[in-house]
Amino acid sequence: MAYRDADGWLYFAGRSNEWLRVDGENFAAAPVEAIVARHPAARSVAVYAVPDDPVGDRVMVALELDGGAEFDPVAFDRFLADQPDLGPKWVPAFVRVTEELPKLASMKIDKMRLRREAWRADRVVWRPAKGATLRWLDDTDRAELDLLLG
Repeated sequence: MAYRDADGWLYFAGRSNEWLRVDGENFAAAPVEAIVARHPAARSVAVYAVPDDPVGDRVMVALELDGGAEFDPVAFDRFLADQPDLGPKWVPAFVRVTEELPKLASMKIDKMRLRREAWRADRVVWRPAKGATLRWLDDTDRAELDLLLG
């Protein structure tokens, strides 16, 4: 979301749940969702921003798996690396694995709730640094990351 002043300058006015800002790059969640949805075990996908330090966002994916599918962080990393149209700033830093994504009464995915819960959910893998592999988040990781949530 943005606005233009009388002199023609554009100003970033805020963020909806459908936009992220990673390392100074603004992008929509929809293209990332479309790429992650190619995963053979994905039933439903939501991409949203979680806070990064000191400013900006990191990409988080909530992934609802097909019934009976198991999540393998190493295989998921390989899948992401094989996607030629996944930009380097679009690579998920967090993946929340769930049996069912939270929904609003309209049956849309509740991204505000997902953003609020961030990495506080049970089954979350994360990439502690750019270029690192995904690994399961533990209580020590959560305690350090919770400082970003305020």
